[in-house]
Amino acid sequence: DAVLVSAQALIFSLLRVQEMKTRVRGTISISVSSLALPTGFREAISFYRGGDDFGKIRILDEQHFESRLGTDTADDPYSGCPTECTMDGTTAYFNVTTDKAYLYRLWYMGAAAALSGSNTSNYLCTRYAHILEAACKHYAFSHREKNDEATKWLGIMKAGIDAANGEYDLYRQAIQH
Repeated sequence: DAVLVSAQALIFSLLRVQEMKTRVRGTISISVSSLALPTGFREAISFYRGGDDFGKIRILDEQHFESRLGTDTADDPYSGCPTECTMDGTTAYFNVTTDKAYLYRLWYMGAAAALSGSNTSNYLCTRYAHILEAACKHYAFSHREKNDEATKWLGIMKAGIDAANGEYDLYRQAIQH
């Protein structure tokens, strides 16, 4: 069980493929300057306000976000409509404190539900079984202190992930903008 958990964590830290693309919709509450990100969030793709307030919320790195952030004397962001944000692993931080509730749509790369006794299949088992097998073998051989075999399987896993990520990069390049 620990081997499978470790293998999945390693894979999802490196893999970025079409099956990981996820969209959520929700509401940003009034008088907030942040939003909790969904469970399984890995990295943002795009972020939009919806409804009558439709528009893109630009995702910035923390340096550019902080250099543009306007705050009052209490260091709270000014009130308004969110147009920019930055994100850590769990939270999106807006450039304003919201002046009203806003609908949103967030596209992101997310991890699949972990394999377990109650969840026996996901796209790792179907499309990327070779990557899952290699990661499990890496951890199993590491546990047995067979470092040469562990290193071999880690290399096989990384090659599989590189190939899968490359396929997704080609897919993204083919999309019309």
